[in-house]
Amino acid sequence: MQLARDSKQIGNIIRRVRKKQGLNQTQLSEKTGLRQATISQVENGRPSARIDTLLALFAALDLELGVAPRSKEWTIDPGGDS
Repeated sequence: MQLARDSKQIGNIIRRVRKKQGLNQTQLSEKTGLRQATISQVENGRPSARIDTLLALFAALDLELGVAPRSKEWTIDPGGDS
């Protein structure tokens, strides 16, 4: 499981999963109906992304959004594997 606490971390996860699936931003754009520029902004951690935009990206990449209480022992895993 990958954890994210801010827009930059969410963007990094989306970019990493997109690349792992062999997709470029244009292909993900076609899959989601979102503009390529929007995907770029999300991946670069722009905090203005709408929740429905994030949900569309998660669905296209076969990801789920989970919400949990913060753990005091939580640390960032730079490799993305937790």
